[in-house]
Amino acid sequence: MLNIFLIFKQSILQLHRLKIWLVIFTCHCIILLNSCQSTINDITNINSGTGEQILILGDSITAGYGLKSEQAYPSLLSQKLNLPIVNRGVSGDTTADGLARLSEDILTEEPWMVIVGLGGNDFLKKVPKTLTEQNLRAIISQIQAENAITVLLGMNLGLFTDEYKDLYQRIAEETGSYLIPQVLKGILDNPKHRQQDIIHPNAIGQEILADKIAQALKPLLKEATLPASLK
Repeated sequence: MLNIFLIFKQSILQLHRLKIWLVIFTCHCIILLNSCQSTINDITNINSGTGEQILILGDSITAGYGLKSEQAYPSLLSQKLNLPIVNRGVSGDTTADGLARLSEDILTEEPWMVIVGLGGNDFLKKVPKTLTEQNLRAIISQIQAENAITVLLGMNLGLFTDEYKDLYQRIAEETGSYLIPQVLKGILDNPKHRQQDIIHPNAIGQEILADKIAQALKPLLKEATLPASLK
């Protein structure tokens, strides 16, 4: 009889702990959701975009180096989101190159949203981080001046640690850009997801990259005021 009582008491205590855990977990989820909502609402031009297109300004990873154009993440992202996306990736581009062709390749195309995926070649060419940051800020400033939303892809750059993580975070916070951090994590550091040159995703890597960006963009797209061309 005593054993039954002890077992019953233990079950009650476990149930009580579970209820407490569920309450704490629910509170954390609510706080997290409210935090994400607040962050999204702070994005520049989220409800005031006047353009018509989604474009991606990037380098060889965006261009789909070594692969067919339909295997590059912009094409895959378009399919996953069921939205037209224009690929403006150019192999070898640094942030300075992206800034130099920004007007012709992006600003003249009536951008509603521009995804910026640059920085990798700055690292490879040992461009000072201060200059990389300056160029990215100039790119974002000009895009936002056209009443477009800027999405910044945080590239994992560094030999042993992500030396640029804070840089992308700082730029995003101070410019009102939507940051998708460390998009290459689990891709370039995994031989199964990259090409033999180590610095470019293979077809599987591009698929993973597209999925990461798609999942991260869904909350933003849900809150943004889409142009008629994208509805």
